[in-house]
Amino acid sequence: MKFGLYIVLTILFGAFIAQILNENPGYISIYFRDYVIELSLIFFCFALILTFLFLHYLIKTLKAPKIILKKTRIAIQNKANNLLEKSYLEMLKGNYPIAEKYAKKARFNCSSPLLAYMQIIHATDAQKNRMQRDDWLKNAFKKFKYAEEVILYTQAKIQMRELNYEDARATLGKIIEKNPNNILAKELLTDLYIRFSEWESLSNDLDDIKNKSKFEKDKIDKLEILICNALINSKDNIKSIKKYWKGLSKSLKNNPILLNEYCLKLSSKNEKENAKKEILSFMKKEYSNDLVKTFIKIHSNQTTDVIKKLSQWIEKYPQQTELLLMAAKVRIKNEEWHEAKNLVEKAISIETKEESFFILGEILFHFGKVDSACEAYRKGMKMKINKSQPKISP
Repeated sequence: MKFGLYIVLTILFGAFIAQILNENPGYISIYFRDYVIELSLIFFCFALILTFLFLHYLIKTLKAPKIILKKTRIAIQNKANNLLEKSYLEMLKGNYPIAEKYAKKARFNCSSPLLAYMQIIHATDAQKNRMQRDDWLKNAFKKFKYAEEVILYTQAKIQMRELNYEDARATLGKIIEKNPNNILAKELLTDLYIRFSEWESLSNDLDDIKNKSKFEKDKIDKLEILICNALINSKDNIKSIKKYWKGLSKSLKNNPILLNEYCLKLSSKNEKENAKKEILSFMKKEYSNDLVKTFIKIHSNQTTDVIKKLSQWIEKYPQQTELLLMAAKVRIKNEEWHEAKNLVEKAISIETKEESFFILGEILFHFGKVDSACEAYRKGMKMKINKSQPKISP
């Protein structure tokens, strides 16, 4: 509807202009020295339009080679990018020679030659062509100065995989020298520090790992406990042990794993009373199997005191089967067989464990109930076998 209206209006406008020009067409006079050129207005407008069109197409024609070259270059680049994409797909399929071939073809014209080089390095490495891989690493290092960290990081990962730990350490050292905040390099160094038990170095980098690493919080917490645990064990004299413990945060001091290690260390340095105080203080707030075991260990000659304290803990933590079983073992050691039997039976009523039946079997055998003892042993063995067998999902 609108289109038809536009046509009618255009015809009317054209008729109106034609009527005006028919009555008074007008003219253009161009003066040049003694010459005068007179043109009708219509002819002048027509000539002007033709001139503009000529100039427009002339400019386009002159620009054509550049446009053609640009389009050709884009087409070549797209083809190279497609080859690089194919290289990655072939790499994922395990077709390493084909992946290498495509990446080599793509490296000259693709939009990301660095990625092509890295792909060639990974492909040659996957084929165990170490000499070629190292040559490509050198070439990439020379060609892409702006990406030295990426290339060195790739080299370090390869060196670690090949167990060349000293070379990997040197390579990672170069990265950190260039960029002390490179957290990926520090994460790899973390693995090296753990492998070679360099706990002091690892402790120095821990803050950076906490703040910038992509490690999950749970993994970082475990790493921190591992470091503290190792550093506690590495201390030789009691002063350095206590000084280190004093410098730890409250949350770490309340960690049962670390506290247990600290108590064992105190015990080994004839500080059993201090270890006992630490354990008793913790057990007032929380329960820990390891700390109970350590308490029994460091006071193994004080059976009466141990039994008394275990009884108190059982009242406080009545649902802890491990505590009940440890108390039963102490009672057996002290030849209090009836009390031990009661403790084991209580543990079994809370949770059935193979260890409970083995201890019960020992107690029943002591009472001369051989058949009942054998039955208890049989139940314990059956549970142990079932536990060790892999579960097959339907």
